Amino acid sequence: MEFSNLYFLYIFLPLTLAVYFIIPGMKRKNITLIAASLLFYSMGQPYYLLLLLATAYVNYWLGDRIYPGDRKTVILPVVLNIAVLGLFKYLNFFLGIFGITGADGGGVLNLVLPIGISFYTFQMIAYHVDAYKGKHDPAPSFLNFLLYVCMFPKMLMGPIVRYNDIKDQLEHRRSAPRAVFEGAVRFCVGLAKKVLIADYAFLAFSEFENQPYGAAAWLSALMFMFYIYFEFSGCSDMAIGLGKIFGFRYPENFDLPYTSKSITEFWRRWHMTLGSFFRDYVYIPLGGNRKGKARQILNLFIVWALTGLWHGADWNYLIWGLYFFVLLAVEKQLMPKLEKLPYAARLLITMFFVLIGWVIFSHESLPALGNSLAMMFGKGGFWSASVGVILRNSLPLIAICVIGSSVLPRWFSFIWGGILVRGRKESQFSASQLVYAISLFAFAVLLLYLCTASLVGAASKPSLYASF
Repeated sequence: MEFSNLYFLYIFLPLTLAVYFIIPGMKRKNITLIAASLLFYSMGQPYYLLLLLATAYVNYWLGDRIYPGDRKTVILPVVLNIAVLGLFKYLNFFLGIFGITGADGGGVLNLVLPIGISFYTFQMIAYHVDAYKGKHDPAPSFLNFLLYVCMFPKMLMGPIVRYNDIKDQLEHRRSAPRAVFEGAVRFCVGLAKKVLIADYAFLAFSEFENQPYGAAAWLSALMFMFYIYFEFSGCSDMAIGLGKIFGFRYPENFDLPYTSKSITEFWRRWHMTLGSFFRDYVYIPLGGNRKGKARQILNLFIVWALTGLWHGADWNYLIWGLYFFVLLAVEKQLMPKLEKLPYAARLLITMFFVLIGWVIFSHESLPALGNSLAMMFGKGGFWSASVGVILRNSLPLIAICVIGSSVLPRWFSFIWGGILVRGRKESQFSASQLVYAISLFAFAVLLLYLCTASLVGAASKPSLYASF
């Protein structure tokens, strides 16, 4: 089930919130969240619910037997989690490399990928490694660990949350009225990014992609670039907002990535929890940049090959990861020269290479990828009247995407909040604070209404990252 689903919005979520806030005691609230999360998961893939519970219990049991500094105790749980992820996500891909396929030419095992497995597997790996490093004690109960693993706001699409960041919140938290309000507003903003922008950007992407012209290839790449940002950042906003309603503080996952002046900066701003995971659990343990240039390049190669494969078991994802490896390796050598360029030039250069990266990402068929890149760089005709019609119809959406992915909404929010409430003590509730709260409430209600109207007309496109 998706967050952008009318059953979730108007049945599942209201009932979960009602039971959660009515029932007393933190332990009962946690059990309520676990039950809601398992129900949420089973409404998408009930046949994998047992797998989720079994892996969670095995990881809890193994985590209770990890001793800080004893490497032998952490190897088994990490290898086990990688093996489970590899079985469901990568086995067919690697067997196919060696020509081993099923009778129909497809995969040897006809396994459906468990939704969210890449996210919750990484969270369990982080749990064990951090316990080995002495950053936290084992979870005090299986219920605490299960809630950490399967909380429905973050289970399917992240952000990737570390146990050490929320271990205290699992037992001691409160949902203050202000936090609930802010979380609800954040959820509605994320929902609008998904339903009102990303879904329509995908439709525009599909229309341009069907046109065999160079201009259409560039415009389809641009719309996919906007689609994937508003899709994933919107889902992250919804997860963070829901977590806040229940008293959890999840880490941020996006920080205006399309304002970046370098590829390095872009990856510090895009999918931040995944980037920090690979940095802390792969790049630094491999030696990072501490063992010379050659070793640093090798470490970057490993990290970006794994980053590509994390997104999917297909050649385009591996190529996409290695593409960014090459860009980052080259950029590290040219950075002193690049920093002398004006901001606008650095921004345009960065976004050009990011856009090409999204072209690679969006084509699982390598021949189709080659054809798209060929059209973008000169193959066939460049323009047609039909492309012009689609472009004219898409101009308002493109303008919204450009503005929405820029710093302007953040500036407006900062200025509007500063005019009304900034500088006043929280304990002093003034008329201006009331106006500010009412304006946020009205804005959230308007977004929810528009999203509902859009969802009544047609179902929202399934979230791309839920399949990872």
